Amino acid sequence: MLRRLLMGCAVAAMLLGAVEVGLRLAGWPAADPTRKFAHNEIYWSTEPDLHLDPFDHKEMGTVFPVSTDKNGVRAPLHPQDKPEGVTRVMTLGCSTTFGWGVADDESYPARLESILGAEGHRVEVINGGQPGHSSFQGLWFWDRVLHAYQPDIVVFGYIVQDSRKVAYTDRSQAILQNNADFLKRNLLYSLKLYLALRQFVQDDAIVTKEQGDVFRVPPADYVENIRAFKQRIDAVGAKMVLFGFPLERAGYTAEHRALLAAAAADEALGKPPLYDPQRDMETWSAQQSLYFPQDRGHANAAGNDRIAQGMAQFLVAHKLVP
Repeated sequence: MLRRLLMGCAVAAMLLGAVEVGLRLAGWPAADPTRKFAHNEIYWSTEPDLHLDPFDHKEMGTVFPVSTDKNGVRAPLHPQDKPEGVTRVMTLGCSTTFGWGVADDESYPARLESILGAEGHRVEVINGGQPGHSSFQGLWFWDRVLHAYQPDIVVFGYIVQDSRKVAYTDRSQAILQNNADFLKRNLLYSLKLYLALRQFVQDDAIVTKEQGDVFRVPPADYVENIRAFKQRIDAVGAKMVLFGFPLERAGYTAEHRALLAAAAADEALGKPPLYDPQRDMETWSAQQSLYFPQDRGHANAAGNDRIAQGMAQFLVAHKLVP
């Protein structure tokens, strides 16, 4: 009986191996040559050790100064080790959190630190925003860099890039480009047979036949990433805050905002508090110019300040900062 069992396992392994080899020889999965990736690389970060280096704001035809630390984390600059008696708030997101188009001290994380400090709170804000990042890149950047800053509060602000429509999802792009970092962290995705089975069963392993555009981070992946971040944030002893970063109009981010609201009510996640000032921002924007006229996706200095004021009030009201 044991011999038969071993023989059966050996035959099954040979058959599965043959299928794996066949899929690899066939070059499956392959990218559609008529459809372009959103980025040349799947993971990236800002250059380290910048000191007021000029960044092009192409839409406005201007430049803005950027300073970063040794890890490419933008100002306000703080040592990696947290001082005793200080509460650290880490803001996560894309270029909207990074502060695209504004000076170091005008980004919403920098203004948040200033506002809370003026109110007597011993708070440091770590600007974890990176231009172009979705929650997919955010997990990589957290594991690579951000966890080491010892945050007490982590503001999950990924929504703008996650909601964008592209030819391939971020995960599909990583698979199709055989990204070594992604495949090392997700070993099963390196097996063609696993991809084929997952696509057959769930139709979500990889996007190769979609005719229409897809979200960079589809709803199922977005929920998965929120859960993954919650586990990582819990592991460092921090508290999670969900943040629906406000645009001038909600528009294409509406579906992901609904998912954030659902996550905030999820018992399994511990019902993390949610701050989503989108409706308020739309009202404020009708009264004051809060976004760049040729770049409506990014808040100007006044817009960043308004966002920071709202976030400061939210954190204080929920007793998240002492």
